[in-house]
Amino acid sequence: MVNQKITQVHHTSEEDLALSVSKAVAIVFNAFAEKFQPQKPTEWITRNQVGEILSISLVTVDDWTKRNILTAYRIGNKKRFKLYEVESSLTKINKSS
Repeated sequence: MVNQKITQVHHTSEEDLALSVSKAVAIVFNAFAEKFQPQKPTEWITRNQVGEILSISLVTVDDWTKRNILTAYRIGNKKRFKLYEVESSLTKINKSS
């Protein structure tokens, strides 16, 4: 025996119901699609590039790495930095007038 549920919608036309369902499906689909966007590959940069980007010396790059201001990663015997992490290490200075 098959159980059936019947839902009745009052005071709504077929077009309004179809439009409401379409909008709800679109919202759920867009939310789902945003979660599964392809990620950009990580862009790795060298100490020299970090120094150029931040206008600092290599000694300062090493010092900031030791102080955990910058995060370095080792690939073989080479240090590399993630570009987005270097950019996000910059802090905003709030000026109060």
